Amino acid sequence: MNEPSLELENSNKNDSTNCNNTIEQLNHCVTLTWKNLTVVSSKKATLKISNLFRKKEKNCLSKKTIINNVSGIAQSNEILAIMGASGAGKTSLLNALNFRNNESLNVYGEIKVNGQLIKSQNELSSISGYVQQDDLFIESLTVKETLIFQAMLRMDESICKEKRLKRVEEVMHDLNLKKCQNISVDIQGKKGISGGEKRRLAFACEILTDPLILFCDEPTSGLDSFIALSVMECMKSLAKQGRTIICTIHQPSSEIFELFDRLCLLSDGKLAFNGPINKCNQFFESQGYKVPVNYNPADFYIKTLANVPSDKENSLNRIKKICDGYENSDFYQNLTVEINEACETKYSQDRISLNTNNKYRTSLITQMYWLLWRNIIVNIRSPQALRVQLIQSIFVALLFGVIYFKLKINQKGIQNITSLLFLCESNNSFASIIAVINTFPAEIPVFVREHQNRMYRVISYYMSRILIDLPVFIVIPIIFVSIIYWMSDLSREGNQFIICICMIILVAQCAVSFGTFLSAVSPDTNTALALTGPILAPFMIFSGVLLNSEDVPSYFLLLRYLSWFSYGTENLLVNQFEGIESIDCDYPEDPDCLRRFEKGIEVLDFYKLDSKNFRINTICLVILTVGWRLLAFMALIIKSRRH
Repeated sequence: MNEPSLELENSNKNDSTNCNNTIEQLNHCVTLTWKNLTVVSSKKATLKISNLFRKKEKNCLSKKTIINNVSGIAQSNEILAIMGASGAGKTSLLNALNFRNNESLNVYGEIKVNGQLIKSQNELSSISGYVQQDDLFIESLTVKETLIFQAMLRMDESICKEKRLKRVEEVMHDLNLKKCQNISVDIQGKKGISGGEKRRLAFACEILTDPLILFCDEPTSGLDSFIALSVMECMKSLAKQGRTIICTIHQPSSEIFELFDRLCLLSDGKLAFNGPINKCNQFFESQGYKVPVNYNPADFYIKTLANVPSDKENSLNRIKKICDGYENSDFYQNLTVEINEACETKYSQDRISLNTNNKYRTSLITQMYWLLWRNIIVNIRSPQALRVQLIQSIFVALLFGVIYFKLKINQKGIQNITSLLFLCESNNSFASIIAVINTFPAEIPVFVREHQNRMYRVISYYMSRILIDLPVFIVIPIIFVSIIYWMSDLSREGNQFIICICMIILVAQCAVSFGTFLSAVSPDTNTALALTGPILAPFMIFSGVLLNSEDVPSYFLLLRYLSWFSYGTENLLVNQFEGIESIDCDYPEDPDCLRRFEKGIEVLDFYKLDSKNFRINTICLVILTVGWRLLAFMALIIKSRRH
């Protein structure tokens, strides 16, 4: 479907490029109607029946009607405000209208656009945008970079880059974001953009593709009165450009209230009024509730329709009277006529081409390119983590190098060499896991929102994360091993140094994969950190150094096979000791000095290690790395669907 746009058609007639596909002008009259809409929650509740001897748990189905037989209409060039007291069903109605967050809800009724029945979110999202209540952005990006990223992934791939960048400039101009275009959203240690600018940026991200319908959930929430008014004026200007805007709002000021064109009042999930805002006062007067002089009408309506716990009976009677009065009034009859006309004749000539497929607007390669572009910018602007990781690795390497300085290949040196190699493996494992453990808990909210907006696939996001981390966990192990290897004077015959580096890199990659898996399955960083220790402890025990490989209990064999320490330690020790033909005594001047180990192969036999396993160990490390990565990817897919 060709995307609509704001007055670009005439201004771009003289463009001499291959960009033949431009964004269409907003010239559709769009009317969204819903009829007899009912939303019912369906959750399993657990009842416990207990007595002196037993406890039984019994599942039952607890149903609650959140929206009860509500009808309404929203038209082009207008703002429809959905209002009501807390718990009235405002957000539930908004979510039902745009088919979002309905996993645990059963929605009944008809939702139509210009008389066309909408059956899925894909159909509606092709012509609509959704500004959610919380502003989620990558904080290190500037306003302009955020919009460029959105434009490159949300606009059709057939639209050329020049047109996309031009559209970004137009949107920033329309929403008064030009003055803060080069300011980061909220980078640590620096002042970011204000709350009002964040909210306008959220609008800017949604209107890049010129949606005909715009849903907004509490657009003024958390803003002071002045900023809230400026945001609503911004919404009003967007509506005047031909959009249909539907928003939920809680206790607007009188100035904001006057900016609305239509009003939908809810109380306990029932419809109390839906119509032009100038008719609402007339309806309430007909029910015996007149707005006092110099009183904010919005506050009066919400207070009148509120279910007050301390006066529950009177509140319920008042709500019932108003809701029933509206259903039997001429106002409701007029609403019914409007809905029927919109569905049957009035807009029959203005059909909208709805996109029913579930495809992304850009290719996999394009998605990965721009995700890498964003990740690189974030890493450049927030280098603290990488800097700390690098300094820590160098410091620990120097510390180990001093402690194990100039090791000798004698009876005591065997223990020292074995311990050093195991410490190298353990340190790189822990450092790699800690470095990535916060990756997904911090980014999941942004990832889920952008993925649900069909900006990129899960595989695109995941591969970009792997590629951005890959060089780091290759360079740092190289620096770490290079310092320790030469300070401790380990064996350098043939390719032993290169093999040692490759093994530590493989161990680090396996640890990164495991840390990525923990990060993906954990709800937050603290949980991931809490799981790290108990899981790594048995992995380290089964390395072959702390417990002889032959003494591992059979019921723990699976943990041994999953332990990259087991494969890495064996290869590192084989690489170090296999070529040693003579191991000196600790005190060669003593004629009675006994040698426990005369050759390196005896050391391997003592630890029950076999040089023949070198290749299979390397393959197992690769398999574990890929396996943990796949499990993390599956966890991300599940999270993206559940949210």
